[in-house]
Amino acid sequence: MKYIFYVLAFLLYGCAEDYELNEGFSVPTDLSGPASIKIDLQSSENILLTWNGSADDGGILLYNVLFDAIDGDFSKPIYSAESDLGGSRQLTLTPVILNKIARASGLKTGETGKVKWTVEASRGGVVKRSQASAEIQVTRPDEEIPEQLYLQGTATENKGEAPIPFRKVSDGIFVIYTQLNDGNIYFTDAENNGVNYTVDASGKLTEGEEPYAVQKEENVVRFTLNFNTKSIKKEIISRVRMIWGANYEVITEMPYVGNGIFKHENVYVQCFDPNDPTIQMPPGISWFEERYYFIATIDGNDWCWGRGDGISAEQPTDNESLSFYELHEFAWSQWDHLWKISHSIHKKHCTVTIQTNENNMMIHSFSDIK
Repeated sequence: MKYIFYVLAFLLYGCAEDYELNEGFSVPTDLSGPASIKIDLQSSENILLTWNGSADDGGILLYNVLFDAIDGDFSKPIYSAESDLGGSRQLTLTPVILNKIARASGLKTGETGKVKWTVEASRGGVVKRSQASAEIQVTRPDEEIPEQLYLQGTATENKGEAPIPFRKVSDGIFVIYTQLNDGNIYFTDAENNGVNYTVDASGKLTEGEEPYAVQKEENVVRFTLNFNTKSIKKEIISRVRMIWGANYEVITEMPYVGNGIFKHENVYVQCFDPNDPTIQMPPGISWFEERYYFIATIDGNDWCWGRGDGISAEQPTDNESLSFYELHEFAWSQWDHLWKISHSIHKKHCTVTIQTNENNMMIHSFSDIK
């Protein structure tokens, strides 16, 4: 048994000592790929790039593919990727990645232009770049819609210290409630290293790294960005209040406190109770009345922020979902889109809050009841 062990050890270690890495290899000279591509981000069909090249001893080489703008020299490539499995003489690109490369080259949505690519081969720490390169004419899609969106810039509430998220209303439509300082803003689709968007001279949304200037607003600003139409809408929210549906009496004003939140603490809530002689009942009301909604003044006009499911006003259950408290915007009609306030709040103080971006909804809540 020991004899077999010594023979195996001799074969393994003896061979290892005699082996010398052959660092000789040829770089790719023949690059092959599509000459023209119209990018379809919904397509599952990938793009294949291939090349030649080999090591002198027939061993494995590692390959890295470099991409650059058409006038670049690959010294600072706009994108790079290892070949498939690292040592395969091919690279598979998805339409999403190719679109990213085209964007990095300076192409805007809907534009057609060229990018170029080449290959680096390496072995044993020796790296050689091919002198050959190939071009791909790329057409970016007209409609490119982000999945998420953030507000950035020196004019934001936090002066650009962190991205502020928008609420996604539907595919391509995003809303944010915020305040602005003097400075600049832009929009981005990721918290870090995202695609940036700005507004061009015609007022349209466009990809771009250059922020645009804004002035300080004393009131709350609502931005609605629609990437389906490339449009941006700015509205001024000058007042928000919670009111009784029965007589329009203001229950509380809702001041803006930052971070997309309207909030008022220590609000006294007293419903209309016909059995309480100290309460003045609204004309024509002879029952316990607790229906309410919110009114927002937007660009000088009053709009109802109320219930959106079309169900008659009702009280919340003990374990009501957030969607019960979701706010929707309507033209003001006295007896539509109301809730009934919980009787547990009647004749008590509480904190009333409107959170404009909670679990991708705009909701209101009652807390600190005492």
